[in-house]
Amino acid sequence: MEVVKNMFSYLNKNTNYAVLRNEEGLPNFLVSRDIDIIIEKHEFFEKLDFILNVIIESEYKILTKFENDRIFTLVCATPNNKLNIIQFDFFFQSSIFGFNLLTAKEILETKLYNGKVFHAAPFNQYLDKNLYLKFLGVNNPKKYAQLRDSLIDDSNLQQILKNKFGCESLVDFENLSVNTYRKKILIYNFTKGFTKQIKSTILFIWFYMKNNLSYKGFSIGFTGPDGAGKTTVINKIIAELEKVYSAIDLYHFRPNIIPNLGEAAQKAKLKDQVDTDYSNPHRGQKTSKINSFIRLSYYTLDYILGYIKTVRPKLVQRSIVIFDRYYSDIIADSRRSRIYLNPKFLFVFGRFFVPKLDYNILLTADSDTILIRKQELTAEGIIQINNKIDYLKDKKDYYKIENNGSAEEAAHKILSIVLDSRHKLNLK
Repeated sequence: MEVVKNMFSYLNKNTNYAVLRNEEGLPNFLVSRDIDIIIEKHEFFEKLDFILNVIIESEYKILTKFENDRIFTLVCATPNNKLNIIQFDFFFQSSIFGFNLLTAKEILETKLYNGKVFHAAPFNQYLDKNLYLKFLGVNNPKKYAQLRDSLIDDSNLQQILKNKFGCESLVDFENLSVNTYRKKILIYNFTKGFTKQIKSTILFIWFYMKNNLSYKGFSIGFTGPDGAGKTTVINKIIAELEKVYSAIDLYHFRPNIIPNLGEAAQKAKLKDQVDTDYSNPHRGQKTSKINSFIRLSYYTLDYILGYIKTVRPKLVQRSIVIFDRYYSDIIADSRRSRIYLNPKFLFVFGRFFVPKLDYNILLTADSDTILIRKQELTAEGIIQINNKIDYLKDKKDYYKIENNGSAEEAAHKILSIVLDSRHKLNLK
């Protein structure tokens, strides 16, 4: 990726940095979905504008920006025909919950150069991962076993373990209980600087609160008639995004915190049987306005509870949430939801009561194309849905996409919309 080459060309000439792990092949080849770089915090922010310029001049845009007390993350992508996506993680120290494990200065003092990039010495690569996971009570990944064995007699490693934890060897350190290790971390940090540790704790709490109030993930909802190709396009988008984003959550229509209305009525003994013929979504008879409003209120409750319990926590964790149909499907396809209310009323109602998604994609195609894909549909039904889509297309955060060609083309259009929007937001 050109942006990776350009980034390391700049870093090599202008900064004191080191790649924390997986430096093999850089900057020409990637062996990981992200690149972890250690750099002192003050230097990073002094050079941040230049780093952003490298990304932009490489014709990449910033899809996600995240910052806390220990890291500044930039997920970058290019809106070419095929999405190229890369994540840069700039670490300011190795720490956890505001407690320092290794400073950037400690790691950079012993950095190595392989002729292409600077990287952390093997013992620091191991400690960076091991100290963090041990605090959480988690074992090191198996891929670190060989590195661990090669460092069993490493004098640098032994010196650090002795200075910080009073351990004479790696084996002694591994035999420390998790609670004993945590106590030693706390004692070491407070002994080194009580005031500094208090400031670090406050900074950690401040970023924790800030990032919980303003999430860094994003959500996409899809609406459109059967035959518009939603499932195929969604799968294409997920395949592109999961190159970097490890957590992508897919929902159908609603979060399903509460059961289907028919199942709820059966449990309340208001119905004897539940219609489960989901292969025919337009099978139900037209309902009255009162019945429609009851359905609307029930589904709205699920959207609200689901957003609080599952959707927003995932967005706070920087996940991507995708809905194959969302509330906008109630507006566009009343026969499916059996909510026969005025589209304008439904839109206003949703603005007030239904948690909004970041991007609402109105995916459709012309009637002839849809009828070829779904021969059981009628031209009249498709036209009705497309008319309602045309009503929604000019609303804020709604985007109409014509899928008359390939799924790849439609997915690219959608990703370009998301990428352009996120880039503008992240540069503010």
